[in-house]
Amino acid sequence: MERQEATLNWQQACKILNCSKSHFYNLVNSGELPAIRSGKVRGVRVTRQSCESYLKEWRERVEST
Repeated sequence: MERQEATLNWQQACKILNCSKSHFYNLVNSGELPAIRSGKVRGVRVTRQSCESYLKEWRERVEST
């Protein structure tokens, strides 16, 4: 049986991304950070892999300028 990757809430993701809650939601709403919406109570969830992929792409953009 295939194991599903654990998801992170906004606080956990912000810690990895080193960003504010509002910046996290801006990334999600713009589509830059793929997310799973899971109702009003659990809110928005992201995978650790998507956070790490975003950081890698961001660093590459910053270094190329």
